[in-house]
Amino acid sequence: MGERYALIIGAIAYPGKELVNAVDDAIRVARALKARGFIVKTVTNLRKTEIDTELAAFRATAQTAELAIIFLAGHAVERHGSGYFLPVDFQFPLQPASLPYTAVSLNAFVEATEGAGSRIVVLDACRNWPQDPDEARRASNDLDQLVADERDWPNLMLAYATSAMTGAGDGAEGVGSAFSNSLCRHLLDHGLSIDECFRRVSQDVVAQRREQLPWTYSSLIQTLSFTDLPRFSAIQRHAVPNPQLLGTGAWTVTDAKRREVIVGVGDTMAWRVGVRGFGQAGHSGGDSLMGAADTGTLLLLAGSEGALYIAGDGPEPVLDLNIRYSHGLTASPTGKCIVYYGSDAASRLEIASREIKVAARYELGFEIYSCIYMPDGLIWVAGEHGRICEINPLNSDAPVREIARLGHHVNMMAVAPRGDRVFVVGQCGLAVELDRSGNEVADLLPGRRFKTAAGIRAQLLNVANDEHIHQFIFEPAKLCKRVHGELSEHLGIPDLPACALAPTLPILAIATEESSVVLLDTRDLQVIQELDVGSGNSSMVAGVHFLSDNELTVIGGRGEITFFGA
Repeated sequence: MGERYALIIGAIAYPGKELVNAVDDAIRVARALKARGFIVKTVTNLRKTEIDTELAAFRATAQTAELAIIFLAGHAVERHGSGYFLPVDFQFPLQPASLPYTAVSLNAFVEATEGAGSRIVVLDACRNWPQDPDEARRASNDLDQLVADERDWPNLMLAYATSAMTGAGDGAEGVGSAFSNSLCRHLLDHGLSIDECFRRVSQDVVAQRREQLPWTYSSLIQTLSFTDLPRFSAIQRHAVPNPQLLGTGAWTVTDAKRREVIVGVGDTMAWRVGVRGFGQAGHSGGDSLMGAADTGTLLLLAGSEGALYIAGDGPEPVLDLNIRYSHGLTASPTGKCIVYYGSDAASRLEIASREIKVAARYELGFEIYSCIYMPDGLIWVAGEHGRICEINPLNSDAPVREIARLGHHVNMMAVAPRGDRVFVVGQCGLAVELDRSGNEVADLLPGRRFKTAAGIRAQLLNVANDEHIHQFIFEPAKLCKRVHGELSEHLGIPDLPACALAPTLPILAIATEESSVVLLDTRDLQVIQELDVGSGNSSMVAGVHFLSDNELTVIGGRGEITFFGA
C-alpha cells in the first residue's frame, strides 16, 4: 500500500463569528485518520496567507500519494455554485466582490490534491449565503460553470456536510458536529468502502438533523477504503490424508522459515504443507503424534505420552519424557531449546547438534495447552482453568511464577514483538489481551456468540426444525418472540481454539469453532475481516498461522489446509 496523506484544517477564532467545535472536530478526524495509517498534518485558526502556504506544501506532498485527503471544519459559504472556506482573518460582513481575495476557494483545495492517485476533499461547514431576491436564479444559471469545472477533476470525491445553499450544525459545545462525529466512527470500520462510509455518515446526520442533508460528488474510479490493512481471500486448499477421520485431532506449527506448516491429525504421521502441495514430514511407528517443533536443523515430533522423535530418524524415540498426555512442543527463537508440555508437567530440552538433553522439568499440576517464548527469554505456559505461569530458564533456582487465572481453559497465546502484550484465547469465548504482568487489558471479542449460519445451525439442530432454524438465521421477523427467545437461549458461546499475530502488521487472527477466523486490528481491536474457512460448514479450526504479513494459513480439525493471500 502506498503512502496516504491528509491535511486537516480547523478554524473557530473568527472575530465576532466564533465557532465552538470546529477545531475539536478537526482534531478528532485527524486522530481517526492517523489510526488508519495516514500521515496527517493538522493546522488550526489559519489566516488566508497561511492556508495558501499549507496548500502549496501539501500539493508537493500529494504528488507521490496513493490517496490524499483534505478535511475542512470552520466557516464556509457558497455563491453561484462556487464554495469558499473562510480563514480566521476574513473580514465580515460578506462582500461578493472581495470574496475571491479574502477567502479560499474550494477549487484551491481540489488543486492541492492533484497528482495523487485518488483524492478526497471534505467540507464540514455551511454552504449558504445571505441571499438577495435574485440569488436563487443566479445560482441556477451558474451551475453550468460548476459542471464544467468538475470535468477537470478526475479521481476525486467532494464530500459536503450539507447540501447546497444550506447550513451545517456546529453541534453542542464539547459534543462536536453530527457530521464529523459520524465520520470518525465510520472511517474506522475496516469493512466499509469510502463510498459506503459517507453513505452511512449521511444516514446518521439526517437521523439527527433532518434539515441537514450531506452531499457527495465523486469521480473515483476505484473502490477505496480508509483501512491501511490488507484484506485476505483464499488462494489454495489442500487436505492431508486422514483415514481415521479423527475430527478435532489436528495440530499444526510453522516451519522455521515460515514457508510451510507442519500438520498432523492425531495419527502416526506428520506432513509438510505449502501452497504448492504437501509431502510426508515424519512418522512415529505406532505412536500417535500430538505436535512438532522445527528448530531450523531438526524437526522434532511429540508422541502421545511423552516420547520425542526426530523426523527422518525412524520410528524409535530419542527421549521418553514420561508425560501422561502430550499436547505439543515449542521451539525457542534460536532453535537451541524446546519445551515439551502436556498433562501436569513441562520439560525444557537443550539441543546441541543432534544431541538432546533434559535441562529442567516443571511439575505444574495442570494440563498445559499452550507455550510461548517471550522476547526477554522467559517462558509462559497456559492451559487448564485459565492458569498462566512464567518459567525463568535463565535462573534454575527461580520458582515458577503464576501470572494469571482467567477462569476458562487457555487454548493458545500469541506475544507481541516487543513482549509488552500477550493475546490469549480459549474455551467459552475467552479472548483477552494481557500486559506483561498478566493484568487483563482488554476483552478482544466482547459479547461474541455463534455468528455464522453454519455455526448457528449446528447449535440448534437438536432443538428446532429446519424451517425455524432458517427463519432464525435469515428471517427473524417471521418468528414469534417466544420461539426466537428460546432459540437465542440455546446459542452458546463458541470456543476459540487458536490465534496468531502477523509478523509486522497490527493484525491478530483468532480461530473459532464455527469454522471462521476473525481478523482484529490490535491498535483499537476493530474487526478487520471475518474469513469463512469451511465454505458454510461448521467445524473446529485447529490452527492459524501467518507465513508473512500477506499470507495466512488456516488448518481445519480434519487436516484441511486453506492458504489465504492479500
